[in-house]
Amino acid sequence: MLPKPLSLPKANAPSGGTFTRWGICLCSRDKRNRKKRGRKRKKDDPACKTFFFVPPTFSLGWRNERAVTDASTRELAQDALSSLADGVTLVNDAGRIVFMNPRAEELFGVHAGEWIDADAGKFFRALAKNSTVGDVLAARFAQQTVRARELPFLEFSLRTPREKVIQAKWFALQDANAYGVLWRDVTHEKEVDQMKNQLLSTVSHELRTPLASIKGFATTLLRSDVRWDEATQREFLRIIEEESNRLEELIDNLLDMSQVEAGALRIHREPVQLRRLVREAVENAQRRADSHWFVMDLPAELPRVWADPRRIGQVLNNILENALKYSPNGGQITVTCEIEGETVLTSIADQGEGIPRELLERIFDRFFQVDAASTRKTGGSGLGLAIAKGIVEAHGGVIWAESEAGQGSVFRFSLPIVNESDFLENQDIE
Repeated sequence: MLPKPLSLPKANAPSGGTFTRWGICLCSRDKRNRKKRGRKRKKDDPACKTFFFVPPTFSLGWRNERAVTDASTRELAQDALSSLADGVTLVNDAGRIVFMNPRAEELFGVHAGEWIDADAGKFFRALAKNSTVGDVLAARFAQQTVRARELPFLEFSLRTPREKVIQAKWFALQDANAYGVLWRDVTHEKEVDQMKNQLLSTVSHELRTPLASIKGFATTLLRSDVRWDEATQREFLRIIEEESNRLEELIDNLLDMSQVEAGALRIHREPVQLRRLVREAVENAQRRADSHWFVMDLPAELPRVWADPRRIGQVLNNILENALKYSPNGGQITVTCEIEGETVLTSIADQGEGIPRELLERIFDRFFQVDAASTRKTGGSGLGLAIAKGIVEAHGGVIWAESEAGQGSVFRFSLPIVNESDFLENQDIE
């Protein structure tokens, strides 16, 4: 007869309920124990062993449930790895790639299907050929026994049209020789760091020059042992005023750039005669030009544009200032306006040094310098074109540059033409 069923605690049941297991007493077959047959055995009799079992139908269901749970867990883990913002590559103890998430595919421009079950060393050697630390990567991954402790961290750049800076972090897996690599694109962080350094360098340089002039001429005027005539005093004061204006312009540019970056640039639109703004900007540039001459090609009948006159004047001044700086040998600067669809297209062309084609996409980046050495000679905060881009785009226009090294540059921007509905709308954009 089977003994009374025993109830197990809920914690032991796979579905949170209780189940029954049965105990059977089996006795040893040695002679000593055979003599005890028919007699009552004590509870702690070592000759009696009780074995427990779960009914087969229940056991099978439990195993199936656990298998389903394990599969779901694996699927959930794979989904989690696939959705990470960082790249992940897993390598088994045989040195073969067993997993590569979509972000890793995107970073390296590969398809995971081509590399799954492939030799990890081969993949990393291919990657090394396209990186700035190829020898280090190739040497490390030629060994299939990489450990997280041996190479915990590495940073390298990938040679792509726009170079990527990648950080690689190794981590060990449970298997002795298995490991994973976490790939993180830190290009943006590096650009921000570089921008901060450029900001400090540019601002300190741009502040130092006018401050030195202001302090020098003010100190000279205050000397008690020298009496300056009125003309000399006025000249010193004029220089102090000019250098103060440079400081004010630098501060204004920094404030404008912060507003552009925050999307908080204030634009007060109204119907504007672009011809008048162009003439004023050219006259202002002519006063600073030594060996340049200006040509204006403006149609007699040019429709008004819907714009903030002060801001568009700032765009024209910034582009003309750039043309003067980067055509040091003089030459012609041509300003053209023409109607193109529902916009007025303004072009400013110079005969200066030009811009290499591969750098045209970055010319409107803040603090970007085509040639740092020449920029230091000519001065400037490196914000003029970035601010011009922000202003034009805030008006719903487009700005771009066309150039080749040694062939001069042409900067173009478009502004919307005034139409009747513009007068019915609020003219202020906060």
